[in-house]
Amino acid sequence: MDLQSRTILVTGGGGFLGSHLCETLLESGARVKIIDNFTSGRASNLAGMLNRLELIDGSIVDECIVEEASRGVDTVVHAAFPMAIRQRSLETSAITDATAGLFNLLKEAVKNRSIFIYISSIAVYGEQKYNPIDEKHPLEPVLLYGAVKLSGEHFCFAMARSHGLKTVVLRVADIYGPKNTRINLPVQFLLDALNGRPLKIFGSGRQSRTYTYIDDYLKAVCAALNKPAAVGQVFNISSGKAVSVYDLAMLVKEITSSKAVVTFEKGEADERQLIINNSLSRQVLKLGQPVSLEEGLSATWDWLRNNPHFYKI
Repeated sequence: MDLQSRTILVTGGGGFLGSHLCETLLESGARVKIIDNFTSGRASNLAGMLNRLELIDGSIVDECIVEEASRGVDTVVHAAFPMAIRQRSLETSAITDATAGLFNLLKEAVKNRSIFIYISSIAVYGEQKYNPIDEKHPLEPVLLYGAVKLSGEHFCFAMARSHGLKTVVLRVADIYGPKNTRINLPVQFLLDALNGRPLKIFGSGRQSRTYTYIDDYLKAVCAALNKPAAVGQVFNISSGKAVSVYDLAMLVKEITSSKAVVTFEKGEADERQLIINNSLSRQVLKLGQPVSLEEGLSATWDWLRNNPHFYKI
């Protein structure tokens, strides 16, 4: 994909999503700018890229920094998000930072007539009312994380209606892969296998998720910023295929050739069956075949074995 004429601002560029995206955009010929205050992102994630991009070390809450970062930008990919909210913190500052930061970016995007790609989450859906969950599913988040992501979607589309903002919303489903700072279940199971620990399942093990490998997210973002038909739309980004927690554990054992035991533990468990429909994104964004869970887990496993100290920093 040729992006040589594009200047793209990535918020949270030092994070899991942001650093992978920066690498992909640079390889595609784009001029890349990053704004990140590295509260959760890592400068090491940008190793080998710093001499090819422009880094603004600061917070999106600072209007002056956002204005500086947005100069000459034709596309914004907003991937930054307070880790405290993901960790279910009730800190008021995290909510205000998320909202104020988004609004600062939206104002500059309107001024510069930039395309604004908002990275949302399937957390906006809450309890499934039906499966598979498509983009028309009711929006009733059960976590604060989902509520804040949903409010961001409303901000984007309100600015589209009132100020002509060109925006695309990507609702990403349970993403995983190398450099995933947040240890979700696929990464946790792989780490347990790597270290010879039991693979612990909380609850019945029948609860299911639709995991998304990082490469499918990257393809979706690049397609969204290149396809005019995407503007004004919301897309689920997922593999389209759900897996139960038990089957995930058994697949990890197979891929890693681990002899680790699978145990069932008492404790709070989210028993939802979240099967995420990706047909609209495949139709409009032309994403092709998603990365299979086997391929994604294998690639992540290879990376973990070559980077055993990543999660000990």
